Amino acid sequence: MSRYRVAVRTLCDFTARQGDLDHRFTPAPSAQEGIEGHALVAKRRENIAGYLAELPLSGEYQGLRVAGRADGFDVAANCVEEVKTHRGSLARMSDNQRALHWAQVKIYGALLCAERGLSHITLALVYLDIASSQETRLTLDTRAEELAAFFADQCQRFLAWAEQEAAHRECRDAWLATLTFPHVDFRPGQRALAEDVFKAASTGRCLLAQAPTGIGKTLGTLFPMLSAMPRQRLDRIAFLTMKTPGRRLALDALASLEAPAQPLRVLELVARDKACEYPGTACQGDACPLAKGFYDRLPAARQAAVEKGWLARDALREVALAHQVCPYYLGQELARWADVVVGDVNHWFDSHALLHGLAQANDWRVGLLVDEAHNLVETVLVACTAPRSPSSA
Repeated sequence: MSRYRVAVRTLCDFTARQGDLDHRFTPAPSAQEGIEGHALVAKRRENIAGYLAELPLSGEYQGLRVAGRADGFDVAANCVEEVKTHRGSLARMSDNQRALHWAQVKIYGALLCAERGLSHITLALVYLDIASSQETRLTLDTRAEELAAFFADQCQRFLAWAEQEAAHRECRDAWLATLTFPHVDFRPGQRALAEDVFKAASTGRCLLAQAPTGIGKTLGTLFPMLSAMPRQRLDRIAFLTMKTPGRRLALDALASLEAPAQPLRVLELVARDKACEYPGTACQGDACPLAKGFYDRLPAARQAAVEKGWLARDALREVALAHQVCPYYLGQELARWADVVVGDVNHWFDSHALLHGLAQANDWRVGLLVDEAHNLVETVLVACTAPRSPSSA
């Protein structure tokens, strides 16, 4: 029986990245452009008999369950495709970025061979230029045993982290199940708000709440959402604000829940320009010392960060600089492993939204809290229809 589940992309991001941070070439200009590009490639394959688009695949290795969706599988040609959108010349793509893409399609190939009993398979990377709609196709013929060995190697490299994460989840949920309100009593109206948030989270519905200043809305929404977390098997909570003071209120409310051996991981996400240690310097290894060798030093920084647990802006910066990595991009990585993320609304609602993209890729159940949601009511109402996002307040 599997104790931990990981998405194919998350697995490869963890195990197959190395070298410098480099954003001179960005294969996926935006989430929306990526979605449209994938849809275009799938439409072009409609005339191929037996072609399967968005094929769900999964497999296990020593209690680790790996799952994802292959972009396409041509049954007759015995070829699995991984589609990547890009802008500009592919010659500018770094070798480590290409290696990451090959790792993903190799995992899908391994899962397909195991599921269908295939002895060999053709792997294809399909690069779609979003400006010209032109496809560039790279292929590799592989044997099932080679892919099985690659799959086992990637899983083995991730396994210790997976066991740690499973133990953390157990500890976190056990602590949250005994969580008590941090003050002697609720403020007037605060209890009713907390009850409504808990009911919304418990029934998978959205809540748009209006309350006067001073009622204690921040703690009155965070406390019941955290209480619902183990009961409703929520993977993450995102508290999103319009302004910096809103983030501070959320962090103060979470700090008031501190107790001995508190296992909750809290991460504050800030804008790149506010987190940058070298303003005006490009985010690439030959320009910024914190970008050079970033992925080589990331494992130690990531481990130190999750052990610290409380990762408000200053604490995150301290960990990052101790390991000589970029604080902003360390925060982007830790968004995958934090229990509560506090940040700007754009992390969920923007076309490049980090948290929304991670939730979709990893099939997370997310408790979503939006402070001052009246400033984007139309967007919130649309987001409430998104899968596996049970509540918004």
